[in-house]
Amino acid sequence: MEKILLDTDIGGDIDDAICLAYLLNEPDCELIGITTVCGEPEKRAAIADAICQTSGKNVPIVAGLDTTMQPIPLYPTPDCAVRLGYWRHNTYIKKDAPAFLYQKIKENPHEVILLGIGNMTNIATLFRTYPHAIGLLKGLYVMNGYFGSEALPEPYYNWNSWADPLASKIVFGSCVAVHRAIPLEVTDMLTIEAEEAGGLLKRNSNLMKAVFDFGNAWLESAGKFTLHDPLAAVAVFHSDICTFERGYVQVETAEKKNMGGTTFTSSDDGNVEIAHTVDKRRFYRILSATLNRITVE
Repeated sequence: MEKILLDTDIGGDIDDAICLAYLLNEPDCELIGITTVCGEPEKRAAIADAICQTSGKNVPIVAGLDTTMQPIPLYPTPDCAVRLGYWRHNTYIKKDAPAFLYQKIKENPHEVILLGIGNMTNIATLFRTYPHAIGLLKGLYVMNGYFGSEALPEPYYNWNSWADPLASKIVFGSCVAVHRAIPLEVTDMLTIEAEEAGGLLKRNSNLMKAVFDFGNAWLESAGKFTLHDPLAAVAVFHSDICTFERGYVQVETAEKKNMGGTTFTSSDDGNVEIAHTVDKRRFYRILSATLNRITVE
């Protein structure tokens, strides 16, 4: 059983909701807390709570930071919050998410895996304010970075880094016992057309009905979705789902045309492991079976 803290910008792209649903259904996961980040974190917390309530689980949730360490020109709000009126949920006010994370980590030394699937502001603030937390973590898994051979169309495609480059730099520079990053070029391999979603993810439970309700606006506008965040979660419980390479990551915090850009240097002494490949078939099988509660070998 793994003790998991989830830091998320849930409320826009459907993959955050799918990731949360996976954690709620994963039998080896003890979800001990959720923090939200990015614009209107209070609404994001309410969305997370609504999804948790459909599973019958009472998970502590804290609405976190809605300002960044490094100013950026765009900071979105959770469009799918309009669906909150259709689901039972608690309401939230902003609180000290880094302090909450630290308290949970301190209560469970060397037992907690922190999973970051939004911009890195809450996590970087945790590490800067409570540096002792870094050594107390069992692991840190993030969906962050881009190390592909082709240039991105725009820097913001590498969203979780671009949305707070300084925070990304702090997190990538931290020395956690197990520090793994799932980058964009790997998660992009897991893109599904909207009409295929029903074949992979069944709407046969209130949990999945909520996931699709909160994510339908995204599906309709994008016509497809990429399972960025669920891969980071699955990798926690199935460590061989990806291949990893150890090294160092540098983050651009000055040059506007490459703001948040990430570069990787391979090194056996590095502090970060970067995913390079993913077993797509096995990933889809694990995700679908867990969300649909089917036993897989």
